[in-house]
Amino acid sequence: MRFAAPDYFWLLLLVPALALFLVWALMRKRCALARFAHQTMVPRLVDHQGPGWQYARYLVLLAGVFLLVLALTGPQFGAKTEVSKRRGVDVIVAMDVSRSMLAGDVKPSRLERAKHQIAELLDQLEGDRVGLVFFAGHAFVQCPLTVDYGALRMFLDLADTGVVPVQGTAMADAITLAVRCLPESEAQDKAIVLFTDGENHLGDPVLAAKEAAAKGIRIFAVGVGSTGGELIPNLKTGGYHQDQEGNYVKSRLDEQTLQQVVQASEGVYFRSTLGGGEVGQIRDYLSQMDQREFGATRFTRYEERFQFCLLPALLCFLVEACLPEGRRRQGEWRGRFA
Repeated sequence: MRFAAPDYFWLLLLVPALALFLVWALMRKRCALARFAHQTMVPRLVDHQGPGWQYARYLVLLAGVFLLVLALTGPQFGAKTEVSKRRGVDVIVAMDVSRSMLAGDVKPSRLERAKHQIAELLDQLEGDRVGLVFFAGHAFVQCPLTVDYGALRMFLDLADTGVVPVQGTAMADAITLAVRCLPESEAQDKAIVLFTDGENHLGDPVLAAKEAAAKGIRIFAVGVGSTGGELIPNLKTGGYHQDQEGNYVKSRLDEQTLQQVVQASEGVYFRSTLGGGEVGQIRDYLSQMDQREFGATRFTRYEERFQFCLLPALLCFLVEACLPEGRRRQGEWRGRFA
């Protein structure tokens, strides 16, 4: 036998405390009656109740409290062993953290929109292993494949344009690194999800996508931004970034490059929207891919038996409430003229 919540045993201290209170209340009641009338008159004025009768009511009440506390501790006995198998796909989320992601053509910014949608994707995934890659001028693994979504959210909160010192956008490096993070297998159970504005300054992302497709990896891309573009805020000066000639730099969503990337890997391209419906579509595509077994966990399930204490406790309270305060007098006293 075991208890699911043994900390509630501290509440058993209420039983002796309640017992002392009830005895004290009974003594005060008797003292008040003694001051009100002579002891020979008390049985004629109030319903007579002997001390044994009153103590019996108190014992029923205390037993109910005791059993109620035992029910709160969650007694468990009787167990059976179960095996839980985890199945899913391996997903690497590659997030663009270059300075262009600070543009505010989507609110509050491209970077914050991407972080929000990645967190929403994690909320919808079940059983899949997920890793996180940040990239700007080069890419690095922020979190390897894991089923600990809480840790992933913690790493996601750290996403900022300053985490990668080399500026630029190396989408090809991000795809290549993501491929290395995924295990090799012949099944279609691996995917890369890109969150980026599509601007690329280093490498050939289409070629990297083809190499990923050759290993059975599908790429899904979410374009964050607008085709009209927006100026890039300069956090140091409070203004906007300028090129070497002093012209303001405007960043635009490059959907053409992203579409070429996903086509090379038999993936799908989505544009980020305020409603976030594309996140649910990505989840649906992932759920249709081949599922692999990540392992099995054997655990023991104990049968809850709190009802064996709760029901008698409620019965005790019911009995205590139904017991009369005292024995009714057989006849009515009419004073000294009776």
